[in-house]
Amino acid sequence: MKIRKIKFSGITVILAVLLIAFLLVAGCTQNAATQTGAQTPAATQATPVTTAPTEQATAATQTTATSDSSDYKVDASFEGSGDGDVSVNLKGGIVRMLKVTQPKYEKASVTVTTGDAIYPFVNELTKEAATSIADAKNADESVADAKYIWAQAFYVPQDIETNFRIETTGDWKIDVDVPLAINAIPPIGFRGAGDSSSPFFQINKGDYTVDVSVEDADSLSISFVSFDGKLYPLDFPKASSDSKEVLPGSIKIPLKIDDSGNYLVNVVCNGKWELNISPAGA
Repeated sequence: MKIRKIKFSGITVILAVLLIAFLLVAGCTQNAATQTGAQTPAATQATPVTTAPTEQATAATQTTATSDSSDYKVDASFEGSGDGDVSVNLKGGIVRMLKVTQPKYEKASVTVTTGDAIYPFVNELTKEAATSIADAKNADESVADAKYIWAQAFYVPQDIETNFRIETTGDWKIDVDVPLAINAIPPIGFRGAGDSSSPFFQINKGDYTVDVSVEDADSLSISFVSFDGKLYPLDFPKASSDSKEVLPGSIKIPLKIDDSGNYLVNVVCNGKWELNISPAGA
């Protein structure tokens, strides 16, 4: 097989060189003007970071917040072991979510002091609820290593130093951030064990019914918190059994919303709970 040689004239070579140079310049211009990756939107909700507990829990004598103490911050995060005391400068006029992460359930209290407002949060499960949660984790390998998390909402009225006093045993991590807002309206439901708060969601003006059920619990209170920090507690009756007040297993509570807006549900309970909010008569 013969290989045929192709001859190029001088003019052809010059034109080819010019064409290649033009294409190279055009290619460089295109790469400079086009973004190579999709832009990540700015985060509007801080995501809690969970860390593995230390090998041995020791009482915390000092904890350090990640926020700069010289500036007023929207979010903050800190961790420790045993009792701790942390102060953080927080921006005011914003509802916050206090999230406490523990390797496993342990009784814990966090007293939040922000100006004249004091929020004494105590998460303590009944013995039955704590046993039920532990048994469920042991029976399900997929959640065997899951942390125990409880949460409560609170309002910071102004730019001010806010103190967090933690009392517990074992390791803990606290995240303070703005609650997530979801695009949802009733009917909507939530469930959990222990103290917890829902994301913000829209409730339009009108009459609603809140279906509540509890298990392994003898203490329960439910409040709605508005976007501007106003508290609307639910008032529901207790049943009587053996001459003492106890929580009913399930109950329907009427709810009247006078102003449409964004609300979250704050639940304080020492057992397992579930609630569903729906328009009245639905």
